[in-house]
Amino acid sequence: MNHGSERLVGLIRKLQPWIFLVSIPAAALGAAAQPQLFWGDLHVHTSYSMDAFAMGTRFTPEDAYRFAKGQSLTLADGTSVKLDRPLDFVAITDHAETFGVMGACQGFAAQSAYCQEFARRSDGRSFDSFRDYFLPALWHNRSLCSQPDIDCSTAGHDVWQRVVTQAEAANEPGVFTAFVANEWSSSPANLHWHRNLIYRTSDVPVHPINAIDEPGIVSMWRALDDRCRVQDNCEVLAIPHNSNLGLGGSFAVPSARASDFELRSRFEKLIEIHQHKGQSECYPGALLSDEACDFEIRIPIPIAGQGSPPTADQQLQIANGYVRQALADGVRESATDQNTLKLGFVGATDTHSARPGDVEDSTWRGASGRYDLNEANRKTLVPNNPGGLTGVWAQANTRDAIFNALGQRATYATSGPRIAVRFFHSSSPDGNCETMAQTDATFMGGTLPGSDTEKAYFYVEVLKDRVPLARVDLIKLSLVNDQIKQTIQSIDLVAGQQTQACVQIDDSDFDASVPSVWYARVLQQPTPRWRRNDDGTPKMIAERAWTSPIWHEPAGQ
Repeated sequence: MNHGSERLVGLIRKLQPWIFLVSIPAAALGAAAQPQLFWGDLHVHTSYSMDAFAMGTRFTPEDAYRFAKGQSLTLADGTSVKLDRPLDFVAITDHAETFGVMGACQGFAAQSAYCQEFARRSDGRSFDSFRDYFLPALWHNRSLCSQPDIDCSTAGHDVWQRVVTQAEAANEPGVFTAFVANEWSSSPANLHWHRNLIYRTSDVPVHPINAIDEPGIVSMWRALDDRCRVQDNCEVLAIPHNSNLGLGGSFAVPSARASDFELRSRFEKLIEIHQHKGQSECYPGALLSDEACDFEIRIPIPIAGQGSPPTADQQLQIANGYVRQALADGVRESATDQNTLKLGFVGATDTHSARPGDVEDSTWRGASGRYDLNEANRKTLVPNNPGGLTGVWAQANTRDAIFNALGQRATYATSGPRIAVRFFHSSSPDGNCETMAQTDATFMGGTLPGSDTEKAYFYVEVLKDRVPLARVDLIKLSLVNDQIKQTIQSIDLVAGQQTQACVQIDDSDFDASVPSVWYARVLQQPTPRWRRNDDGTPKMIAERAWTSPIWHEPAGQ
């Protein structure tokens, strides 16, 4: 340890006896454990999605994979763009509900009146085609193939086969992982209950699971159970996204049976906590929130469209769609039953421009196809942001290894930066991340061994990306006297030492008889957002990372 770090540790110890902050070599971050850190985007749309096509996107999954690997794309305005840091893995998640109509309108039905008019209005210069063609079908889970001159069954099957074929061609074990995937997009009354379906292999259902055939969350789980079986070499993860726009409907399934909740536990191990339509961690001002929750907030469309601020009841409904509330509900479940809301975290772009991983604020050209290449149009989408990324600690860059890590919740999300983070628990207050990681550690995504747990010491090992670090938060939710108690411990990183750190936090209130969940949040120093304030000054934001949680469930052990 250098002298500066020794002085820093001494200062921290004086201020907080239960915190230790030490410098770690950049090359050593994660070196003690076998898994490696890989970066990816699990939510990407191309011209195979009707809404992306309506916005002027003409790139295919093949083009999106090339972009993710570091090759350039030429946009509609002639600009050439590329990632300065390629991704390690990608899932192209086009809307399965529109495979049929897109295949037909790009094939045998291209000359039909419907397809001709749709194509004419889909140049991306306005949102008219998106509003008049895509949204009505999405809101009502209505098939677009009801036109008298369009038969979409064969066309939809053909598009799904192209999705599989292009993923297979892009997949390079050990170099780049391309997952076969699609989005299930149930949007009753324009509420987002969507799931991205990520498959382990190319052995997938003959027809993609979609919200027209399976309009409810429960029916989607049952369809996955029926049509994607391990004995047929089919495994799938269903990842909810934009629960912030779902008014709690992403999690509340009143029609479900006990067996259905078992399906949720099997399929829904992750949730997308950040993407270009906002963060879903916590809603500012809600009971389970804090000051850092006021970050990239989007109001659900039915409420945003009413023209007045949300009422108190609506505020509560909005908060019910956020992940922190879902984790609390899971803690409450675990006191008497199985916790079916054990959700690890991923981040993504949800780009509709076929540009996975395009998250740099300073160069962002939007996520809505040709429409927001125009700066004036892009400014109309001010609530949007470039989106996030997923960090995965996996044994190798292969489908099997990364899918295994996703299933184990060995993941974390960022709002765009590639902050390297490990979060784990140990029963020893050693203060050394490398030592503790090799002992009895329980890593993010795991559950503490109840019979052996007496003390709770949490470690956050973090390495900055391009911007110095600012703070580490430990968020804890526990069930105390039948009430959810929230505790947040925040550690400000001392100026000049924000590059890399090992932070140890002692949960002095730990009670082995109390169900609890913890996760870490790491904040960067503020940087300019892509859009400036009305007076021309930059709007500053603190980009961040969220680790998958660690659970303690004494009733289940």
